[in-house]
Amino acid sequence: MKALILAGGFARRLGPLGNGIPKAILVAEGDTILNHLIKKLEAEKIEPIISTNKKFESFFTKYKNVIVEEAMTEEQKLGALSAIDYAIKQLKIDEDLLVVCVDNYFSSSLRDFLSSYTGEPLVGIYHVGQRPDMKPEEMATVKFKGSERYPPPERSFFITEFKEKAKPPLSEYVATGIYILPKRIFSILNEFCKNKKQDAPGFFIQHLIERGEKVGGHLFSGEWYDLSHKSYVRAFSDARLSKSDDRYVVCDKSLSENLVLSITILHPDKQTTGHSHSVAEVYFFVEGEGEIEIDGRRHRVSSKDIVPLKPNQFHRVYNTTDKELIFVSAFEKYGERG
Repeated sequence: MKALILAGGFARRLGPLGNGIPKAILVAEGDTILNHLIKKLEAEKIEPIISTNKKFESFFTKYKNVIVEEAMTEEQKLGALSAIDYAIKQLKIDEDLLVVCVDNYFSSSLRDFLSSYTGEPLVGIYHVGQRPDMKPEEMATVKFKGSERYPPPERSFFITEFKEKAKPPLSEYVATGIYILPKRIFSILNEFCKNKKQDAPGFFIQHLIERGEKVGGHLFSGEWYDLSHKSYVRAFSDARLSKSDDRYVVCDKSLSENLVLSITILHPDKQTTGHSHSVAEVYFFVEGEGEIEIDGRRHRVSSKDIVPLKPNQFHRVYNTTDKELIFVSAFEKYGERG
């Protein structure tokens, strides 16, 4: 079995953050989303292929087996389904294909999911319940025997109905963006994508069920979320991109006449421009590790650290790792800030 990680999107749901950085290299739970997926695949002795776009190609140079779409904008991209079809044809893949959308963070391994595969198309499923940070009507939801309750009678089952963004949702069970496509359906996929760009893989799963194909589902345990649901991502979805270069991506959001919230994604081995200003500021470190310099002294920081800064204190942040460092700051708009 081959594995394809879909990392070719332009992250529109990230708002301005997605203009300067791909979702794949954002950090969650101590590592990049992409590295989490690669480690889980390698644990099952499956070597991944990574599909990305031309705009973000430079972020993937250290990885093996990267296939690049010639897309620099959202309008030019193939779409997730068409990207799968493109990879199958370009690489002449002739075995069953595990497909993982790079948006996904999940805490469990892939072992149970892979063990439940019987040769029919298979979809990873998660129970979102009544969690306020997840909206099933914005996701692909499913029906199966026992889907009206939790836990279901079995963790592996056949899906009876599957719909993208159904209102009301079919159930509290959603597709996670993890699929196994048997090679016998590659021709159906090619026909489905012919002469048009197809995006969400869920539409193809829906198409298979409507054709009368059996499609299995497997319920993931542990934690799962789409990175777009993280609170810091949602908080800045309507922010303004203020800086984007080889050091960092910075977005600002006015909360009131005087108060500004700012997020910085500091790239590996880079540092911010040191500065001081006449008002107080607070730094909240969200993901990653590094150091903050305050009046000439450096202090280690990592996720969940909070650093208050007094007026006129010089400060600079250093990313001392090979992963992104993400921090949020709050400050008064009328103070000078470098």
